[in-house]
Amino acid sequence: MQIRWALLAALIPMAVPLSAQTSEPRYLSDWDHMCKATLADGTKYEVWDRLLLTEWQGKPSYLTVRGFYRPRSGEFLLRASMGFVDKEHAIAMMEKPQKGGPCPVDLPYHVLLLQDGEWIDFWSRNGNVEVFHSNLRFRARKEAWSYVAEHWQDAGSFLIGGASTKFVEVISLYQQFGADFSRPKRLEFSAQGYLYNSLGSVKKVGQNWELEIKGADEPNRATVLLDSNFKLLAVTKNSGTH
Repeated sequence: MQIRWALLAALIPMAVPLSAQTSEPRYLSDWDHMCKATLADGTKYEVWDRLLLTEWQGKPSYLTVRGFYRPRSGEFLLRASMGFVDKEHAIAMMEKPQKGGPCPVDLPYHVLLLQDGEWIDFWSRNGNVEVFHSNLRFRARKEAWSYVAEHWQDAGSFLIGGASTKFVEVISLYQQFGADFSRPKRLEFSAQGYLYNSLGSVKKVGQNWELEIKGADEPNRATVLLDSNFKLLAVTKNSGTH
């Protein structure tokens, strides 16, 4: 399930006018997808994918939105939205509708945590880091999705360029790492695209977060230190990194 989102993260779909106009945001519930998952510490939660019809810059747009919801206690995290020109393209990028079965085995690229009532989802591809975080809590799923319909921009969207927002920190490390760190040596003189999982590990050190980031080639490694608000504090290339 995660692989489609990982592979599509480099794309920035563009919303264009549709023949029909929309007023109030609404979900196309026939395409709801929900599966159940468990964190490493045993915390159970739900993964939702929904299709939202809304407006962006005065034009109707279809958004695929993903939410993580913990039943009973109500913690909720909205992952980035993707916008499409029509329903058919949006549906093609979504999972087949599912109602409550187990989620497929998770794939790399990210580390998802729930600590002290806050969801934190660390992502790293090709060396750059994104942190999705939220301390939102809702008594019911309906309240959570009503909030999303009005505030989806707060969690980032490729319609708005994938920049940092209220619940997302986008951390570019290109200047700190240099081009050789995150581009495979075999592609040094090639224009070929590439994508690799650069997130090694995540741990909390005091109030800060320490991430191990892998280079495209072994044995390149770096330690990235973020503060409690996920702002960059320091980058250290580890021994063996060129």
